[in-house]
Amino acid sequence: MNPEYYIPSERVLKPSQDYDFLRKEGLKHIEKLGNTFWTDYNAHDPGVTILEVLSYVITELGYRTDFDMKDLLTSSGGQILNGSFFTAREIMTNAALTELDYRKLLIDIEGVANAWYLASRKETDTLGYHLPHPAEQKVYINVLSDKLSFESKDKNNKSLEQLSVRGLNKIIVELDEDLVLGDLNTTELKFAFLSSSRWVQVNITPDFSSWNDPKAFLLSKMDKPFKIKNKKVEIKNNTVVVTVERTTQINDILKFTIEPFDLNELQLVKDHFSTEKPICEFITLMKDKKTTVDRTFRNIQQKLHQNRNLTEDFLCVETIKSVEISFCVDVELEAETNAVEAMAQIQMAIEKILNPPVRFYTLSQLMEQGLSSTEIFLGPKLEHGFLNDDELRKARLPGSIHASDIIAAIMEIKGIASVENLLMTAYNSLGQPITGSMNQKWCLHLSGEEKPLFSAGKSKILLFQKNIPFLLSENSQMMVDQKVQQLKAQIRNYKLYSVQSDLPVPKGQFYQLNEYYSIQEEFPVNYGLGANEISDKAPEKRKAQVKQLKAYLHFYDQLLADFFSQLYQAKNILGTDPISYTYFPNYLDKNPKTGKDFYAKEVYRTDFKNALLNGESEFDISLEESQTVFNDRRNRALDHLMARFSESFNDYVFMMYKVSQDSGGMGEMSFQPHDLIQDKEAFLKNYAEISSERGLGIDYLNAKINGDEFNYQDFWKGDHRGGYEKRTARLLGINNLGLRDIATEDEVQTQWTLPVKIDQKSVVCEIVKPSVDLEEKWKWTQQNLLNTEVYFIDKRTYTVTNKITKKKEKEDRFFIYLGNDPKKIATIDKTFKSYDEASKFLYQLIQALNEAYENFYCLEHILLRPFPPFNHDEEDLLSVCLKDDCKDEANNDPYSFKATIVLPGYLSRFKNMTFRRYAEQIFRQEAPAHVLLKICWVGYEDMLNFQKAYKNWIENYRHFRLKYCSKTLIKKDFFIFSQHHKELIKRLSELNTIYPEGNLYDCKLSETTNPIVLGNTSLGTL
Repeated sequence: MNPEYYIPSERVLKPSQDYDFLRKEGLKHIEKLGNTFWTDYNAHDPGVTILEVLSYVITELGYRTDFDMKDLLTSSGGQILNGSFFTAREIMTNAALTELDYRKLLIDIEGVANAWYLASRKETDTLGYHLPHPAEQKVYINVLSDKLSFESKDKNNKSLEQLSVRGLNKIIVELDEDLVLGDLNTTELKFAFLSSSRWVQVNITPDFSSWNDPKAFLLSKMDKPFKIKNKKVEIKNNTVVVTVERTTQINDILKFTIEPFDLNELQLVKDHFSTEKPICEFITLMKDKKTTVDRTFRNIQQKLHQNRNLTEDFLCVETIKSVEISFCVDVELEAETNAVEAMAQIQMAIEKILNPPVRFYTLSQLMEQGLSSTEIFLGPKLEHGFLNDDELRKARLPGSIHASDIIAAIMEIKGIASVENLLMTAYNSLGQPITGSMNQKWCLHLSGEEKPLFSAGKSKILLFQKNIPFLLSENSQMMVDQKVQQLKAQIRNYKLYSVQSDLPVPKGQFYQLNEYYSIQEEFPVNYGLGANEISDKAPEKRKAQVKQLKAYLHFYDQLLADFFSQLYQAKNILGTDPISYTYFPNYLDKNPKTGKDFYAKEVYRTDFKNALLNGESEFDISLEESQTVFNDRRNRALDHLMARFSESFNDYVFMMYKVSQDSGGMGEMSFQPHDLIQDKEAFLKNYAEISSERGLGIDYLNAKINGDEFNYQDFWKGDHRGGYEKRTARLLGINNLGLRDIATEDEVQTQWTLPVKIDQKSVVCEIVKPSVDLEEKWKWTQQNLLNTEVYFIDKRTYTVTNKITKKKEKEDRFFIYLGNDPKKIATIDKTFKSYDEASKFLYQLIQALNEAYENFYCLEHILLRPFPPFNHDEEDLLSVCLKDDCKDEANNDPYSFKATIVLPGYLSRFKNMTFRRYAEQIFRQEAPAHVLLKICWVGYEDMLNFQKAYKNWIENYRHFRLKYCSKTLIKKDFFIFSQHHKELIKRLSELNTIYPEGNLYDCKLSETTNPIVLGNTSLGTL
């Protein structure tokens, strides 16, 4: 439907743009308010003239206010850059969560054709949980001994129930076919060599079936003739077997079985591979094949661990195994049907049933299909286009193949009259029919973990016309094969490059909305205003009257100019970047039209600019708003931005105000409005990441890919945390997110730099009299650095010489000490001129220290599960509670969907029970519903011990896991990791929550002085 454009006969204006309406409304107010002194409302009256000028200017303000929102928010560069808007790709996508999400993520990786996300095993136990994967270490539940065990029987020789760890997922990938190296999913290699002007084709199979087999690593050590010591080439069972030994290690042996396509060329093949050079040729190709596969697997591992859900983990990635399927079927063709075309279409129809195609789409293609942006961007961000959810669901690994589906697909082919006598057979890796899967008429059952492959060679598809069978000639069969290859290429899942991956960001027109031309320009000439300056010959009284009118009109000028400025700054008010004002006064300095000083400048007082822009008192931000007004308005604007995403900081605000008012308070910390503003701005600025990755655990691999190697990153640098940890930290007002030391663990020193800066300067702490009991003093200082009760200010009096009078005078200096007054253990290496100056610095220091050390660790128990190398030492297992008083399904399994949160309970804010209750609510609220959390508020010693153990464990865990899956783990590697594993489990079991001290009280004491509360306080003093 084409839009119709027309000019309306009656122009309809909004009230703010309707001059006549504004003038009439203004006159009504004048008549109502000024009728006692004002009787002339004609056009020549100065008051009416002022009203008319103001009405006219208001129409301009109304006009500018009515611009499109994108125009109001557009910056001078033509972009909307205020940070409060996200693109569809940023805000609608999410980190991988579902099975389809992970499949999309993996298929998007270069070199991956398809991928499947499966349970550890298909079989389930009596409770419906999937049984453990055979590659996982077997652990048993020993109720009699109240512990987990590696032994399958208890002391009474009774068989024990095996623990089924949940949250483990199996990843199976199908790799792309390489044009040179062939099928990357197998270790087989198709090879051809030239002999007497003809090509001889062979299939080479090594004596290892996995690229992670230790023997596969010998390929790079035998790819040159000088690296091979001995070789043996012989004919066995219609194949050529090549055995080679390594020069430096005679026990390193590789064996290859070479099968020629034409058995008549068997001797020719043996003769060709009788020397080292041709052997090294195919070994080099196999090495290149392994390198290509390893590169893809590194990308897979990196992507998986960057998107690992909290309390879940992955088994070692596997390549897909295939099962050949043959079909015996009679197909009746209609008259004049092309037999070659029909046969090719039949094979493709079967192929599509066995392996439904998956393809990448462009954004425009999906929009043409009628999908909304919400549907298109559902799931993780992809780099090579978009995948269709329905196609992915159909492309699951089938557990069965139904004859009805095959018949229906064949019958849809043009020229097919009927399908009869369909039989299906599955074959094992040796090419033999699988027992129970031979000549099935109706349904062929499969494992559901293998890819079915249509075997044209083993199939027998008979074509009939008028009930007369005919066979395709050899030439026709070649044409069928070529046609099938063409059709397969058309449905192959090609990745898209340089395609549009996001909806375009709206672009507005930038307008200098804060430009203001004085209303004085609009007055008649006789008023002597604006450009119509009064004559120098005019009487002084007349000049004074003009000046007085200028001063009077400046009130309106300033008010209107501020309105225009406010409109211009709307983009910043609705932005996430820090701002200094919420009201934006406009100092009318120059006339934008002429460049001269503004007309009213002659009536400004000398400090008017400073007063206007900075206020008249220390509590003002500008003349138009105080600090209190700014805090209120800025918070409300940020609340509006958060409400767009159904987020709120209200509970946090109420909690913090309550904490600040509690009798225990926050020590030397106070709740400052600007802290809340910073928390909200930081939350909004990173909201796209915080929201989409809210369910992710930490990436324990933490590596970047550099060429063909992993470049491991330091866990204790940067802001490396899981998505769940980042979100909870933001909601708790913890802005320094990265993994770092919470408890100081430096070596004993006489002085050291604290991890804070006051006024952009470092703060140094040093031990008093370090020659005596240095280690004891150091340890005490580290434990009490955040204890406000050990700080005190001391005064010293010095005799100094006055530089001017040259006389000796006494001068006081103040110092900050740690200890039990008057005993001094440590001091801050800084002097102060007054007690107030020292107190202010101490307040800032305590607050900065608490903010610097506020952090937590999140340990997911599934990462502590034992692996096959752990098989005897029960110290490697987590503790359980299996007795009758705590017998529960959740207590039987310490690994599945459980995590421990460790926080320093000795920090000022973390000691407060109100804050603790709120924090625990946030941790549990933000965790997935099935995750059980243990939250520990620990003391300094426990935190230090756990921190050391966790730091060493996580650094070694990634290397252990990679080597374990690549089967390159040696005893030394395992021994080192197992020590860190044991230490972490030991420290985890030692964690105890500490409580703030309470006081017993009698009738004379108030109950508000921190009384004893069961489960919330520890016994202090009377």
